[in-house]
Amino acid sequence: MKILAIESSSSSGSIALCEDEKTIWSLAFENPRGRGTGFFATLAEAACRSDDFESVLVGTGPGSYNSLRASIAAAWGLARARGVPLQGIPSVFGYGAPEYFVLGDARAGQWFSAHICGGVLVRPIELLSPDDARAGIPEGVPVFTTAPLWDSADFECPQARYFSSRIDQAGPAEPIYLKPPHITKPAA
Repeated sequence: MKILAIESSSSSGSIALCEDEKTIWSLAFENPRGRGTGFFATLAEAACRSDDFESVLVGTGPGSYNSLRASIAAAWGLARARGVPLQGIPSVFGYGAPEYFVLGDARAGQWFSAHICGGVLVRPIELLSPDDARAGIPEGVPVFTTAPLWDSADFECPQARYFSSRIDQAGPAEPIYLKPPHITKPAA
């Protein structure tokens, strides 16, 4: 099955066409704080390159609020227009190592932490203090960060080309929110 995979949860996004877990092509774009215009230009190019995909798979985060909502909405529209199914997958599955940790900046002094082993989450994605997130990582296991947070980790954004090998982890195309939205009430 040919899958069009979309990932835009961090500062660098990607779109890939995969078939039977093999990448046919992959396109990257800059995505600073979810405000990059590169996503839609890259999505247009991807749609022109392939008219025979049979499914759309989109990263659901955690990550940039603006980016996740825009990419999920665009993936929904593309899937609907093409008459193909749409699924979402946590963006932490966007790495190729057999076992690894992903750390990301969740703002307000918190990081998110995910441990993936054998293609599955070992435990649910957690919000932790930076010290607690670093303390829970055993030596020798690769650590990826979605922002330059920690010198002992590899700063690497998730990539869409890895999603098709983790299709069994896919579900609804709904963004992952780790904390309730912060709403600033206007002054009286």
